[in-house]
Parts: sequence; C-alpha cells; structure tokens
Amino acid sequence: MKYYRVLEEFGSVHLCVETNENELTSLTSINDLVFDYKYLLDTSNVTSIKVDEISTNLLNSKKGKTFELAKLIESSINKTGPARIIRPIDPDEMWAEGFGNRLILSKDQINKSNDKNEAAYANSNISTLLYKGSNDRLVDPFEKIGIRSDTERTISEGEVVFIIYKGRFVGISVGNEVAGNLRSQSDFWVSPSKVFKGCASIGPCILSMEDDVENNKPLKLKLGINQFRKNEKIGSGSIITEYKTSPIEIVKATVMHDSPPDLLIQFSGGFAISRKEEEVVPLEEGDTVQISLENVGYIQNEVEIV
Repeated sequence: MKYYRVLEEFGSVHLCVETNENELTSLTSINDLVFDYKYLLDTSNVTSIKVDEISTNLLNSKKGKTFELAKLIESSINKTGPARIIRPIDPDEMWAEGFGNRLILSKDQINKSNDKNEAAYANSNISTLLYKGSNDRLVDPFEKIGIRSDTERTISEGEVVFIIYKGRFVGISVGNEVAGNLRSQSDFWVSPSKVFKGCASIGPCILSMEDDVENNKPLKLKLGINQFRKNEKIGSGSIITEYKTSPIEIVKATVMHDSPPDLLIQFSGGFAISRKEEEVVPLEEGDTVQISLENVGYIQNEVEIV
C-alpha cells in the first residue's frame, strides 16, 4: 500500500492510503488514533499484524473521508486549496550513502566518480553512510529545498529512500538529496556539504514493503529527474537503479555496528542527476526540480538559498 499524509487548511492531519487510482482514503477519519505512519509500525510491532493488514481492517470497518490525489498535488505545488500533501514521515534521523557500493556499477562508472575507491565498492558489508541530519532539515515533497550560499556548486540527487524501523527495512519512498561541493574542497567539510536547512526532501508517499522473501532480493527501479529554470527545462536524467544487494542486506550493514533510533530514513545512493549534453547542471535559486520513482510517484521542489 501507498501511505500519504494530508494537511487540511485548519490544521487537521490525515494519514491516508491510496485505495483507487487518483483516490486517497483517510485512515484518521476512521480512527483518530491513526494519524501517523509510525503509529501503524508501532501497532504492527506489538501485535505482529502487518501494517497493510491493519490498514485493510480499518478500511473494511467503516467508510473514510476521501481526497482526490491530482487535486492535492496541484494544491501542494500552487500553495492553494483546502488540503495539501506533506511529507509522509517524520524520521528521527536521515542518512545518505556517500558512495554507490550498493549498486551495480561498471569500472568506468567507478573511475568517473569523485570517490575513486574500489575497496569501498567491493565491500558492501561496510556501510558508506554519511549523517544527513534530523527531521527538522527534511522538507515536504512540494516545498523548497536549500542550497548553501557559501557553496559554488550544489546538485540534486534523485534517490530511492529506504524506511528503517527498529533496524528493519519496511518500505521505500523517493527523495531529493541535495549535495554541495564543499566536500571536494576539504575533507573537513564533509558535514557542511551534507547537513543544512532544506538539504533533503521525501515523498509523496511511502510504499510499504513487508514481504521478507521479496525484500531479500535486490531492487531494480527506474528513477527520473527534470530540472527547470524560469519554466524552461535545463536538464534531465534517468537511471535504472540496480542494486547488487537486497534491502534486508543493506539495512543489516547500516545497523550492524550501531544502535539507531526507532525511525530513520536512508538515501540509498541510487541516484538520478540532471545533465545537459553530459554536463551536470548545478542548482540555482528559483530552479524547480522534479524527481520520479516508478511505483511510488514524484516530488517537486523549488530551490532557495539558505
């Protein structure tokens, strides 16, 4: 199932599931305790009933309030209307893969990387995670991402986002992971190149994935990115993000030597980058970036200087 959060104009928040094409049904309107995806995860953890089964039981118990997805997206982009989509989750922490050692990459792709480290690529049991900040730095799927004013070049990386609950992989979303080039100038600037106001976005929903058999298989998903400046497309890109290890194995490496908080998100390192004639297009204030992930949806963020 796909889980969204919707904010109404007078402050009411609804946890919704996609029940039909272009239709969301509010679980909160059926039971007001169910206002957050983490609540479902906590309930599932206590009862051993899967999240999607809990949601199905709620939907079968009573008719819930519905929203039209297309109208919600339009209202979220244009900042109008009685309801908007907000980020589907409030994680305790965010982490980002610093090198694509989870992906199937050619030798040429490794050589073109800024991180020419075949040892890291060869050993996927050691995570290459970089701290990306707390929930306060994460923006909604149609809100403004940030670029640092002291950084010459910042880019958007469209990524598959893993949702991790109590050390377990539970689903995916799509994310915009904003990265500055301060790190390339000095190794001491790794953190400021990654952690700042609006350094990431997520949404529009979470696709729950609760089948352990499927989660033990590597993912292969299509990511796309389009970048606009003054309503004109200035860059684009797409990639088949093909992993060499499964979500369960990736998350195992993340938590093996750590005690993470209950809820975290991990930008997986599988990225789509905006290019024009093979040249990477950096972000400028006022740009709009749209990132899509098959089976999940898309996010659209405007750029501001922070």
